[in-house]
Amino acid sequence: MKSFEDTWALKAKQEGYRSRATYKLDHIDQKYDLIRNARKVVELGSAPGGWSQLIAKKKHPLTKCLAIDILPMNKVSGIEFHQLDLKSDEFIKLMQKFAPNIDVIMSDMSANLSGVKVVDEEANFEINLFSLSLAKQYLSKNGRLLIKTFNNRNLASLKKEFSSFFCRTYTEKPPASKTSSSEVYLLGLDPK
Repeated sequence: MKSFEDTWALKAKQEGYRSRATYKLDHIDQKYDLIRNARKVVELGSAPGGWSQLIAKKKHPLTKCLAIDILPMNKVSGIEFHQLDLKSDEFIKLMQKFAPNIDVIMSDMSANLSGVKVVDEEANFEINLFSLSLAKQYLSKNGRLLIKTFNNRNLASLKKEFSSFFCRTYTEKPPASKTSSSEVYLLGLDPK
């Protein structure tokens, strides 16, 4: 397994990407074409910037993209980065200013792990529900929401929440995801 992980990390380094996560998004984007036709994109949990790099590469020149993280991130050309806490008033103001009609909201966020399974699962579930609540407020009629989540006891409930809001939902496990990880990506297309 170590050689598998090293392969993706080495590929990212060789191709100038900041993280192996770039290939996770690329796999999903190739399948569902999330970036190319979007005119407004919001990326949550953007540091260190691997997804931002791919978005910048694939987006239309006029597309506006906000990348937001509580951690610092080096500049990516064509991406507007804000170092903010998602629970802050500044974040709410930024979203209200950027809205309406956001085409894609994507999140590669997960909670800082405590080592207590139930606590970690609930913390990640809350992050997922937060992303879904943003989608309900700000997505365009053909909008898309992509989030990282985990194959655990909350996944069925999360899928149900997605299905009640989106016309179509998909679960993806990109090849660049660690096989030992329960990480999956949940995609919702076209709000009802």
